[in-house]
Order: sequence, then structure tokens, then C-alpha cells
Amino acid sequence: MIKLIVCDFDGTILERSTQLIYPRVAEALRKAKATGIEFCAATGRNAPAARRILEGSKVEGWMIDLNGAELRDPQGQVRAVQALDKNLAQRLLPKLRHPEVLTTLYSGELKYTFLPVEEHYRRYFTVPGCGKTPQNTPLSQFEADYRQFERLEELTDPIFKIEMRSASSDALRQIRSQIEDMPQIALTSAFTHNLEVLPITCNKASALTQLQEILKLRKEEIAVFGDDLNDLCLFEQFPLSYAVANAKPEILDLAHAVIGTCDQQGPADVITAFFME
Repeated sequence: MIKLIVCDFDGTILERSTQLIYPRVAEALRKAKATGIEFCAATGRNAPAARRILEGSKVEGWMIDLNGAELRDPQGQVRAVQALDKNLAQRLLPKLRHPEVLTTLYSGELKYTFLPVEEHYRRYFTVPGCGKTPQNTPLSQFEADYRQFERLEELTDPIFKIEMRSASSDALRQIRSQIEDMPQIALTSAFTHNLEVLPITCNKASALTQLQEILKLRKEEIAVFGDDLNDLCLFEQFPLSYAVANAKPEILDLAHAVIGTCDQQGPADVITAFFME
């Protein structure tokens, strides 16, 4: 019997136009919760962004944020955390500056950019595939979430991840080639035009393993849903894995089952079947 449902957001259960969980999926998750099945969102987004999605969708659950850097309980309390060493981040930053690349540091509950926030906002939407638009993500939200910085010493909270976005795949490849052999870091990607730096032991699966221990579950009692390379670790380590049909080939190859696409709200029917058993 399934006791925990774990879902990626973007490309798996999130409606691009509203930036909320698709209605049928949200309804299925609420009904599953009513029967005692726990839910956990597993996302590259930070806690405030993930919280907005859950609250706006009227869904309660655990949160694996920042691709595994944080695990938060349904009350929002941090239960586990992994952060980048600041000296390591200091060595990384010069290698991440590129005129065609938007670089963001996630520290505490804020995001930090080298650019003025309004300029970062304008450039953000020139990167294909991010799912956000000026219509569903107003400047005021960026102004609340982002801060401009010049030196790492300005950041007092732990650094959880460094994210790069670019319309130029070549620019991201250049950066990857400079840093991929550095010790103590892991690289992942949430979509084609994205590259992220995390602590070496940090990923969604490591955070989910911690949640598994907290809830005292067997792997066979956990179902995972995903679509992209930052979900690969989940599919490698948890046997009941469900890939939406729009997933990357690497995810489709590993999946226990391939289901309807994100836009078709494919996870809704599978989740419903869990609590109808």
C-alpha cells in the first residue's frame, strides 16, 4: 500500500499558465491525504515559492526544496538541510559569470543576483522553458524574492544552491566544463536551459531518504513522479516511479510506468488508484 506520494512540480503536476498544481491532481492529492496518504513536493524551487504553490493549490504536505538542500514538514519547519561551503562558493563564483547567463544564489529564503532586480526580471523571461511569464509572475514577486549583491560576504544565511539559466546551451556547456571536475559539488538540471550547483551529497533522493526514515516507511510504500534530470536520482533509488509521458528519455527508460503527460494531468489517475485500492 502506498503511504507517501512524492511529486516534482514543473513538467509533472504544475500548470504553466497558473503556476499552480493542476486541479484534478490537486483534488486527487487532497483525497489521498484524507485517506492517510502523505504528500511531499520535490522541487528545485525554494521554500517560499513552493509554499505559494501548495497554498494556492490548497494542498498540504512535506517539501523537498532546492533539489534536496532542504526538507520541511507540513508546518514549514526545517527538518534537514545541506548547504554549500562558502569558501567553495567563493571559488566557484568567478567561473559562473558569463554575459549570456543569469546566475542566482539561493541563500536562506531569498535569491541573490549580480544584476539589478528589474534587469534580472526582464532577462529571466528570455530563457526558454522556465514555465513562468510576466502574466503569472509579476515584478512585485521578484522584488520580494530577489536581492542584488556584489560580494559573497553580504550573504549571512547558508547558500543552498547556485542556479544558472541561459538561452545559449553553449554558454552553459562552457560553464559546466570549467566546474564539473571540482570536488564537493554536484551538478543537476531542471530543464534544458538550466544548470545547478549543489553540495556533493545533495539531491532529491537523499532528502527523500531522510523523510523515509522520519516516517518509518519502506521504499515500496513510496511512489515518485517526475519528468527531468533532477528527478533521475528518485527513479534510480525508489522502485515505484512514474514518468509523465513528456519526461526526458533517461527518466522514461528508468520508470516503473509511463503515464499521461503533465498537461493531461496524468498523475491524477494514478494517485486516485492508490486510495481506491
